[in-house]
Amino acid sequence: MKWPELNLSDDAIRLLEKLRDRKQEWDKLKKTQWFFAILTGVLVLYVTFSFYHKVLLVSGGNALVILDLLTSNKLLSGSLLACISLFIFTRNRVARIEKAKSKYENIRMETIDKLDASWLKDVKSEVRDQISSFLDKEYDINIVYKS
Repeated sequence: MKWPELNLSDDAIRLLEKLRDRKQEWDKLKKTQWFFAILTGVLVLYVTFSFYHKVLLVSGGNALVILDLLTSNKLLSGSLLACISLFIFTRNRVARIEKAKSKYENIRMETIDKLDASWLKDVKSEVRDQISSFLDKEYDINIVYKS
């Protein structure tokens, strides 16, 4: 069932399309987040392991030697900078995911409010039932209840 078959106004169609788009954006961000989290974790482990074996064990605890060994090893220095950058990127991505989720939840609640129907069976409640079942089946979007 597509939007025209439901006999909806243009405003309702735009609202439902926006709801669908925000849900897809949030889902896309969630799907790729695990990749960045694992990549960050692996890089942190590599940097920690390399730092311990190539710098701390060799330096004997001397701070100047630690700094010299860290700056002279280009691979370790680059890995450390990449680790810090990837950590910041992952943290910002988590913030983007939370923002996308809140935007989706806000428009979902607005959709529920706009499509408010009576408990009695009539034309308005049947249209709402069709819309909610369509969104649930096609896009996994719940507009039956808010929480």
